[in-house]
Amino acid sequence: MFCPSCGLQQPPDHRFCAACGRLLPRELLQRSGPKISRWFWAVPVAPSDPSSAALRVSRYVDSVEIHTDDGSVLAPSHHVRFSIWHEDHAVCAVSIPDDEAEALAGFLLATVAKGAEMGAEPAG
Repeated sequence: MFCPSCGLQQPPDHRFCAACGRLLPRELLQRSGPKISRWFWAVPVAPSDPSSAALRVSRYVDSVEIHTDDGSVLAPSHHVRFSIWHEDHAVCAVSIPDDEAEALAGFLLATVAKGAEMGAEPAG
């Protein structure tokens, strides 16, 4: 992969450009695991909001057993997991089945489309 910002060729395991730091569009590459993940960077809107937070969304397309020091768990296929990250660790997470994820996507798209039809500026 080449960085879309500066053009430098990247090692296959990099998520960020080694030269300019831009997030690489890994979602355009062929999937190579049980899940597909994407990061969404937070916008602090209240004084108590952390300045460096993110939402990680993972769609599990295959089942996978996850091993930790505390034991192991089987993550089933066909669900979406949302995790809130602050700095370098998750502070909470929730999973929803694929049909609920599709309903959420429809809700988000309809809300944006309706606002655009009415000439409204996006909230933010």
